[in-house]
Amino acid sequence: MFIWVVLACLTAIVLFVLLRPLAGAGASDRTPEAFDAAVYRDQLGEIDSDRARGLIGDEEVEAARIEIARRLLAADSKSQGSDRAKSGGARARTAMIAVGAALPLLALGVYLIYGSPRLPDQPLAARLADPASDRNLEALVARAEARLRQHPEEGEGWEAIAPVYLSWRRYGDAAEAYAQAIRLLGPSAKRFSGQAQAVVLANNGVVTEDARRALERAHELDQTLIEPRILLAIAKEQDGQFAAAIADWRAILASANSDAPWRAMVETRIAEAEAHLAGKPPAESEAPAAPPSVAPAQSGPSGSDISAAQAMSPAERQTMIEQMVGRLAARLDQDGSDLPGWLKLVRAYTVLDRKDDALKALQRAKSEFSGNEQAIEQLDQLAAELGLKS
Repeated sequence: MFIWVVLACLTAIVLFVLLRPLAGAGASDRTPEAFDAAVYRDQLGEIDSDRARGLIGDEEVEAARIEIARRLLAADSKSQGSDRAKSGGARARTAMIAVGAALPLLALGVYLIYGSPRLPDQPLAARLADPASDRNLEALVARAEARLRQHPEEGEGWEAIAPVYLSWRRYGDAAEAYAQAIRLLGPSAKRFSGQAQAVVLANNGVVTEDARRALERAHELDQTLIEPRILLAIAKEQDGQFAAAIADWRAILASANSDAPWRAMVETRIAEAEAHLAGKPPAESEAPAAPPSVAPAQSGPSGSDISAAQAMSPAERQTMIEQMVGRLAARLDQDGSDLPGWLKLVRAYTVLDRKDDALKALQRAKSEFSGNEQAIEQLDQLAAELGLKS
C-alpha cells in the first residue's frame, strides 16, 4: 500500500510543475501597467506646476492634459484587465492544485475498487498447470531452472518443476527435483510417491531398492494414495513373491471404487499372479498392463525369458539379466549398425549400475554412427535422460 501512496505523491508533484506556468501566465504584465498609470498621474500634477511658473501657455496646458488623460485612461483600462487576469490566475492555480490532488487520488481509488492490490503472486505450480501457458512452457521452465541455479534452497520451485520433468520423460531430473523438495520442504506422501515413480521410470519399470524405500515412506504417510500401493505390489511380483502380491492386489481392489480406471489392470494382475503360482505363466501376448503413471519398459528379452525369470530367485534373475546384456554387447561388437540395440545396451548398463560400461557403449555407438545426425541426437537424448556425460 505504501508504494501507491508514494506514486500518488509523485504524480501530484509532476502535475504541479507542469501546470504552474499556465496558472501564472495571465498576471505576468500587471506591474508595468500600474507603473504607467502612476507616472501619468504625476504628469498631470506637473502640468499645473509648470503653468504656475509660466513655463507653458493655457492652450498647451489643455492639450497636454487631454493627451495625458487619454494615456491615463488607457493605462487604467489595462490595469483593470490585469486585475481580472490576476483573479483568473488565482482561480487557475486553485484549479491546478485541485486537479493535481484529485487525479492521483481518483486513479488510486479506481484501482482499489476494481483492481486486485491484495492478490498474491501466482505460484510457479499454478502457472505451469495453466493450459494457456503451454506455448511458453519451455521458456517458463528455463526461467525456473535459472532461478533454481541461483537460489537452490527454494523448495517450492523444485516441487513445482518435478512433475514437469516427469511428464517430459526427464526421469533423472524429476527424481532429483523430488529429492530436493523432500530435503527442503520435508517429507510428504506425494513427494515420495513422485520420486519413486521417477526412479522406476528411469529404470525401465524396475522397482529398485531406492524406489521401494520411497514407496514405503509414501505409504506410511498416506495409506489412501494408490500409486505407492500399486508399485509396491509390482515390486513383489518382480521379486517372485506372487502370493504376497496377490494379497496386496486384493486389498487394493477392496478399497477401490467400481469405476476406478485401474481396476481392470489390477484384476488382470491377480489372474496372472495366480497363473504363475499354478505353474501356468501367461503368454507373451497377455503381458500385464503398465501401472498408472509408469511407462512400459523397453523391449528386450523374449516372452520365454520373462516367464523363466519370474520363477527364479532374485540372484538367479540378476545373473540371467547380466547374461542377456552380455549377449547383446557381443552381438553389437559383431554388428554395430543396430541403433536400437545400442540404446538398449546403454540403458541396461545404467539399470545394472555399470555406469562406466554405459559410457563406453555410448562412445562406441557415437563412433559407429558418426555423421548420422539423427542417430547422434537419439544417443544424446538418452545420455541426458540417464544422466550420462559423454
